[in-house]
Amino acid sequence: VPNITASLLLTSHSFLSQEASAMTSTPGNKAEGRVLLPSTIIPNRYDLVVTPDLEAFTFKGEVKIDLDISADVTGNQITMHAKELCFISASFVDLTGVVQAAEEIRVNTKDTTVTFVFDSQIPAMSKISLTIEYTGFLNNQMAGFYRSSYTDIHGESKVMASTQFESLDARRAFPCWDEPARKAVFGVTLIVPAKLHAFSNMPETSCKSLPGGKLKELSFLDSPKMSSYLLAFCVGEFDFIQAQTNNGVMVRVYTPPGKSSSGTFALDCAVKSLDAYDEFFGIHYPLPKLDMVGIPEFAAGAMENWGLVTYREVDLLIDPTKASSNQKQRVCTVVTHELAHQWFGNLVTMEWWDDLWLNEGFASWAENFAADLIHPEYEMWDQFTTGHLSAALRLDALKSSHPIQVAIHRAEEV
Repeated sequence: VPNITASLLLTSHSFLSQEASAMTSTPGNKAEGRVLLPSTIIPNRYDLVVTPDLEAFTFKGEVKIDLDISADVTGNQITMHAKELCFISASFVDLTGVVQAAEEIRVNTKDTTVTFVFDSQIPAMSKISLTIEYTGFLNNQMAGFYRSSYTDIHGESKVMASTQFESLDARRAFPCWDEPARKAVFGVTLIVPAKLHAFSNMPETSCKSLPGGKLKELSFLDSPKMSSYLLAFCVGEFDFIQAQTNNGVMVRVYTPPGKSSSGTFALDCAVKSLDAYDEFFGIHYPLPKLDMVGIPEFAAGAMENWGLVTYREVDLLIDPTKASSNQKQRVCTVVTHELAHQWFGNLVTMEWWDDLWLNEGFASWAENFAADLIHPEYEMWDQFTTGHLSAALRLDALKSSHPIQVAIHRAEEV
């Protein structure tokens, strides 16, 4: 196993060095043809307040965005990403305290953008604060801020809400610069029914009941600087189990009420994975907590949202006394894969989607590395050669084989 691992690392290093050399010798070629928002306006911080209505399947939102305006900005417009949102108002405040309200709001459904037109120039070389009020839909398409239906332990039909933003669906939940290179700090506040649980990437800072007693307001710590596709929040009824890593990170597995015991295996894998990756990367997991939650309706296997990893239920929740070896290995490798992304993908992120292959490729290697440390009896490296390696060689032998890195001009091509 060490020899196989060393060979893989050497091959990867050699390939990446050649690739990096080729890229640096032709600067600008990778970015040619990309459809991006103008780089003259840079978001630094989002303060987001979201109020979901789980009965009407809608939500209200207000976002305040701190923006840096470059010297090259021209005109009186601000364009950002938005999809399936209805806008109520928009305004910005400059450094002098003057408020400028948008006199026109233009929505481009083809490009999934919104443009706010003001009656005066956007001030160059300055900082402004843009505030937008809007509404949206809790869709059933497993994208953006969406709803899931499930049956509880009493046989009653219930609804929960969660997010799935990768690769281009943060714009369904709030207007933003929805590109991986546009990292910013996110402050989140959720206003939800008092009887429900709600959580986001970071721990709570406050919880207060609102007048009437039917709603509560939850605020969360600021996130690290991160890409918009890594933001997440969930609202619903949950039980949880928890444990702590050697370095003091609290890990929780959230389950449907009455099913917390089904999260014990995944919790054990997660705690041991974080400890293993802390040592492997030489950088401790940078957030104070890690939540993992099973979603009843989920399109992928899992999503590595920073500090709040979402999973398809079957890839997180199992009965370890009844589950087969294959089921345990599946849960273990999905958990180790997503937690590898907490460093490789979240802490360090590709500039654009044409480097997604490296993001996912490394996590696919790391899932086996960590799973082998946690459960050596699975013999993951033997399975790696007969599974991942053989599958890759079969695909590469086809006439339809293509370079590992492919030009991506629009995010929709991911």
